[in-house]
Amino acid sequence: MAESPLLSLGIIIAILINAFSSFLLVRHDRINHKQTKVPQQENAEQAPPTPMYEEPSKEQILAKRAQIIHELEEERGTKVITLIHRKEPWGNEVPVIEESERILQQIRETSPDKPIDLILHTPGGSKFAAHMISMALNFRKSKVTIIVPFYALSNGTLLALAGDEIMMEKYSILGSVEPHFGDMSAAAVMSLTTRIPTELVSDFMILLADKARMETENTKGFLKWLLAKKMNAEQGEQIANFLVVGGVTVSTPITLDVVRAMGLKVAEVPKKVYELFGTMEFGGEKSGTQYR
Repeated sequence: MAESPLLSLGIIIAILINAFSSFLLVRHDRINHKQTKVPQQENAEQAPPTPMYEEPSKEQILAKRAQIIHELEEERGTKVITLIHRKEPWGNEVPVIEESERILQQIRETSPDKPIDLILHTPGGSKFAAHMISMALNFRKSKVTIIVPFYALSNGTLLALAGDEIMMEKYSILGSVEPHFGDMSAAAVMSLTTRIPTELVSDFMILLADKARMETENTKGFLKWLLAKKMNAEQGEQIANFLVVGGVTVSTPITLDVVRAMGLKVAEVPKKVYELFGTMEFGGEKSGTQYR
């Protein structure tokens, strides 16, 4: 019986020693866990943030554009000139297009033996500018190719006919070249003097009808001159009549198949041309092209 208190005391001491040992082990594990966790947090803080895409600068866009034109020239062995109605991505909301004087200067400075590619995208524009550029291209001895990825309407069609070959897609379109006076076509104005008794037509409309006749004849004559290098006089007369007074309205699309039926040479648009259009804006849409 005397040994019972000593045994109880030994048990209590053993329990205390065991509890103290457990406490030391747990404290040691916590210290080691903190030491291994701190470097991970520091590394996480030091990790660079994910880079965000930034809009390309004007200089980057122009450099990319010049690179694409150079690659296209190397690929085709030509001098590439652009006449593109567009918006610039660097904040200019006003549509821009190359100046006719600058284009004429580029044509003049190009070697006579060097073929020219004119990338054309326009709803029309100045008749005088179209006539000057068309004449400059038509006078050249080397091959002239007009590239129309989307559309070249009105006086743009006049420019397209100045080339020896037109490059189009199945959805690309040209348009009529009929002269207009405001919203009235020359043909509609001229018809007044034949459908309505002369005494019922005002002097102003009679003078306007006469001017419409002269504008129509001038346009037809210029078209026939442009087409003379590509076909005989009869074919040129037929095409001129079709485009000027043949009932083709400004809203009538002249597609690739129609251009071929007219007897003109047509080929496919080089894919690299669309890379060039990727550096521009149309209708306010931001281009998805990135510059690295």
